Amino acid sequence: MRCFSFIIGGANGWGGRPYLGRLGKDRRHVRRSSSSSSSEAGASGRAGYFEKVAGWEAPLKAAVTSGGLSAVGDLLAQALISQAASREGGLVPAYDPVRTARMFGYGFSWYGPCQYYWYNLLDWLMPVKNTANFLTKVAANQLILAPITLSTVFAYNLALMGKAAAVPTKIRDDLWPTMQNGWKFWIPAASLNFYCVPLKYQVLYMSACGVLWTAYLSYTSNLPTPAPAAAEVVPAAAKPSAAAPAKNSCCGGKRK
Repeated sequence: MRCFSFIIGGANGWGGRPYLGRLGKDRRHVRRSSSSSSSEAGASGRAGYFEKVAGWEAPLKAAVTSGGLSAVGDLLAQALISQAASREGGLVPAYDPVRTARMFGYGFSWYGPCQYYWYNLLDWLMPVKNTANFLTKVAANQLILAPITLSTVFAYNLALMGKAAAVPTKIRDDLWPTMQNGWKFWIPAASLNFYCVPLKYQVLYMSACGVLWTAYLSYTSNLPTPAPAAAEVVPAAAKPSAAAPAKNSCCGGKRK
């Protein structure tokens, strides 16, 4: 009987409280806790972006990574320019460390931190990996981030070279063609970035792609202007001398 009473007492709840009544109360408590936790989750979700990017270690790491890779891109560009000049038998330009330092400063002070906050913002706004979010991220990257970064690199380099007055002209003449060429490279690269690369490696991946892009921009913008082809120059210079013998031969035929 004692054993039976112990089991019944345990089933009804200690101290004579019915178990089913306590279970109902526990369920109400769980519902209240879940509703309060959902409201707290909503509040934390609204402030989640600032919590996501809080601190200085991650932005600093992105800045150092981007600055180093930007410098590597400029080194690659200058090496390509020197090789091209050597193959053509022209004057090989000397290495310009100031230009490399400028590109490092750009990646460190602006491009790296900008990418860090930008990609975290996109991930916070569109955390789910689906086709709609993927296309939206790629479009935002090319239509919002691209013109901002190109305009800043134009302004940054020209200002440090003492040519700040030329910034509006540079942006007006070169921004749109550069963006068009950039889309051919960056849309596939950004597609892989958003679709395949984890968030913590996105800055590193895009900075590595930036090495190739920086090298391309530096190489094409610093190539020497090609000299006019000989076929275009010789006929213009030879026209008077070629016309004169024809006239003399004609006259000589008439005299005969």
